[in-house]
Amino acid sequence: MNHKLKPSSRLTIIFILAVVLSGSILTYFSINNISNLKELTEKRILEEQRELSARFSTEIQNNIEKITHVLNVEISLFDVLKDLLIKRTSEYDFIIQSFILKNNGQFIYPYFIGIIENTPETEFSSRFRSAYKAGEEAEFTKKDPGKAKSYYLSCLGHSTGSRDSVKALNALGRASIKLNEIEDATSCYISIISYYFHVTDENGFPYVYYALPQLLKITNKENREEIFPTVESCLEKMEAGSIALNFNSEELLILVTNWLKVNTSDTSEKSVNINKLAESVNRQIQFTIKYGNELSGLFKKGYSESHAVAANDFKVVNSVSGNNQEFFLINTNFENPVGFLIDRKKLFDTIAKSDIQSDLEFDYKIDFPATFNSNTTGDNLVYTAQLNPLFPEQLIEIKPVDENLIKDLITRRGWIYGIASMLLLVAMCLGVVLILRDIAREKHLARLRSDFISNVTHELKTPLTSIRMYAESLIMGRVMSDQVQKEYLSVVVNETDRLKRMINNILEFSKMEKGIPEYHLVNSNLASILNEAIHEMNYWFAKEGFDVVTELDDKIFANVDPEKMNQAIGNLLSNAIKYSTDTKKIFVRLFNKPEHICIEVEDLGVGIPEDKLYRIFEQFYRIEQKESISGTGLGLTVVKEIIEAHNGTITVTSEIGKGSRFTIRMPLDGN
Repeated sequence: MNHKLKPSSRLTIIFILAVVLSGSILTYFSINNISNLKELTEKRILEEQRELSARFSTEIQNNIEKITHVLNVEISLFDVLKDLLIKRTSEYDFIIQSFILKNNGQFIYPYFIGIIENTPETEFSSRFRSAYKAGEEAEFTKKDPGKAKSYYLSCLGHSTGSRDSVKALNALGRASIKLNEIEDATSCYISIISYYFHVTDENGFPYVYYALPQLLKITNKENREEIFPTVESCLEKMEAGSIALNFNSEELLILVTNWLKVNTSDTSEKSVNINKLAESVNRQIQFTIKYGNELSGLFKKGYSESHAVAANDFKVVNSVSGNNQEFFLINTNFENPVGFLIDRKKLFDTIAKSDIQSDLEFDYKIDFPATFNSNTTGDNLVYTAQLNPLFPEQLIEIKPVDENLIKDLITRRGWIYGIASMLLLVAMCLGVVLILRDIAREKHLARLRSDFISNVTHELKTPLTSIRMYAESLIMGRVMSDQVQKEYLSVVVNETDRLKRMINNILEFSKMEKGIPEYHLVNSNLASILNEAIHEMNYWFAKEGFDVVTELDDKIFANVDPEKMNQAIGNLLSNAIKYSTDTKKIFVRLFNKPEHICIEVEDLGVGIPEDKLYRIFEQFYRIEQKESISGTGLGLTVVKEIIEAHNGTITVTSEIGKGSRFTIRMPLDGN
């Protein structure tokens, strides 16, 4: 037996050496990897920061190309060019304002007239001048607005052009208000805004700036719906550059905003659109006031030679008026220079929020410092570089979002490797334990097999000795009486049956081990099978002085293998004889229950310890309670296999000194 265990022992040693060696190598590389992780991570972060900086610079270039796309010198119509500039402004929230300039830097769009110059006096007809003078005298001197209105109507009839017509309409509107003729006044001012929005007075002041405030003042429930579209149209013309902007435009927008709060809700569609137009016009006003002098001075200094081309002939010019937070994109190749004012911070924020970090391993925060910050050592890597050649003084600073990134990574990796090493150690110990357990089990089974052979030899030797002894006596003629001869022959036959049962158990166990047991099920009377098994044991019952009490229902049938069932019951009866003491009584019962058939074999013997009950059906297992009790340790193993092959179960209840009861339960239908 020891010879058979040597390969297992060698395998154990090889396994332990292999696991320990591989575990040691893994642990070494883990520790080495952790020590190099900081350096490798810093290098990876620096590479990604450089890549991110390059991507950011490329995205700036791409955005400039998108803004200036299709804006080229082939566009000859002013209105087409202006519409394209306005469209681009609406598409990108980082464009503050688009513009068109004269070559001296003055604005064409937005149309802003800073200082209104007196225009040459218009030559009105004598009849117009006479009627208008009479109207003013009646209105202001005589305080007779009714008569003044009649003179102004006469002026309107004598008008020959837009300048005298709008002058007469403005006077008519004024007189109508004084007469409280709101409908007439409304009509006059709407006409001025709708048809004479481009006409200025002798001081160069647009008549719209007279008409719109008056129109706002006379708004009431009756004319409100008529005035709204006029106000909206006026702001649209101011936004589009059809109505000149000036320093009074901002005050006019305040009047519109206040009027809007009184005459409509903030959530109405009309209110939203007019507010939007007012904001757009106000941006144009603020833009021209804030950047007008800078752009004018820029062209006087020879702009075109001092700045590099960004894209599509547009050049980047940093603005000093916007605290270096804005820059211009200007193209001078058109008949009139065109360009955009860009909010640099919004542009950078838009790019930073895009997907330029989508395929990077770590997350980074992007800032734009005023001064250079060199790379720091330690856990927090900060990368600072020039942002883009178009912005030579602008820096970009990139650092990980998680300031403790490297420290946390090393800690996390250390935990992972530590846990992995612990798991490896546990696996090694578990593997060794399992192998040692298997070896111990093999040794135990080997010992059981050895005991089994010894027990089988003893068990076979006992009946063979009896058979030989009685047979020799008969052969030598030592027994002369017929009665004694029959007794001797009966002993030989019963010992042969005993020998047969042992051999059958061994053969049945052998078939179980090979997985080839054979069963031939027939519909049988279970009482007959039990009686036959009891009858076969009568010799031993009589010899040992046992009283067998049976309670058998002879109407119970089931599909069983009669020979196998006989063998199982015989084994239980044999054990009952073997493990009984002074109380030599055995009970055999057969009865029906609602869900199954029950067979019970009960003795009043030594009993089975509670902690051994779960093991008695194991192969080769025997409870050594009395030295005189012998056996192969296969009887109950064979019984359990036979019963389970019939889809039944066998259980045992026992109490030390009071005996044991084995209960077989089988399905009613026998299946």
